[in-house]
Amino acid sequence: MGPLSRMLGRAEPLAPLIPPAADSAPDTALMPLLSMEMLRNPPHRTWLEAAIRARCQVVPLGDDLLLCRILGRFKFHVDAKDEGLAPHLLLDGYWEYWVTSWVCGNTEPGMVAVDVGANAGYFTVLMGDLVGAGGRVHAVEPGGRSVRLLTRNVAVNGFTAQTTIHPVAVGAAEGTAILRSTLAEPKNAYTVPPGYPAPLGVLEERVRVAPLDDLIDIADVIKIDVEGAEEQVWAGMQKLIGRSPRARILFEFNAGRCHDGPALLRDMASRFPLRFLDYDAATKPAEVARLLDNREDTMLVLASDD
Repeated sequence: MGPLSRMLGRAEPLAPLIPPAADSAPDTALMPLLSMEMLRNPPHRTWLEAAIRARCQVVPLGDDLLLCRILGRFKFHVDAKDEGLAPHLLLDGYWEYWVTSWVCGNTEPGMVAVDVGANAGYFTVLMGDLVGAGGRVHAVEPGGRSVRLLTRNVAVNGFTAQTTIHPVAVGAAEGTAILRSTLAEPKNAYTVPPGYPAPLGVLEERVRVAPLDDLIDIADVIKIDVEGAEEQVWAGMQKLIGRSPRARILFEFNAGRCHDGPALLRDMASRFPLRFLDYDAATKPAEVARLLDNREDTMLVLASDD
């Protein structure tokens, strides 16, 4: 048993895939990739995080492109200029454990899963494995740089057949917008109407805007992270919600980014119980006053089936 296994008090999941040679140290032996069962039902969160970190690998590919292993299982391309998401994936192998855990626990084989604000595809790739060959993943991402990484990451993991990439921003209606981002924080890209002056150092590209109602017929699981377009996205997905009565929605909310946060929450509460996903990955009742006072992002859980 190696030091990591001794520390965690478990040997089975971290046991070598092949027995080490007699003259080699046990900790240099090849470890197996984590199974989907281990990601879905880990013995403990601490164990899972350590097991994922133990499997981290990074390979430089040139032109600021790095290939790493995430979630102890998937190959994943990242941009070396990315200072927001890439460092976590390169050193830890996972991002936002509580959200990752929710996606694992709510996405089943054969489902239709939707990743709105897919960025480079961390959740898209995970969803692709969870739904399997009989399911479908819709990844919605407008940024050209992110779409290129997203496309590579879907392909390198073998999920192209079950994944549809929509290179658009999501809004209330068809149109166009300006997507703003920085090289250091592509995951925080946001849209503004054409004609707004750009701050110094911000990258801009014109993108198509479309409502989810027009992009997707039906869904079982929807993850939404849109950095300020929450009200427009909600307005443009009401028909999709009506067509998907059992859908489970994970919706990032921040009152500071909303034009009328109380109105958005009232509208959500008219359709679903208001609950949020806490950092311990547990779903808990949400209080409107706290949601409006909180300046940090809150992951709302919108579902009517429990």
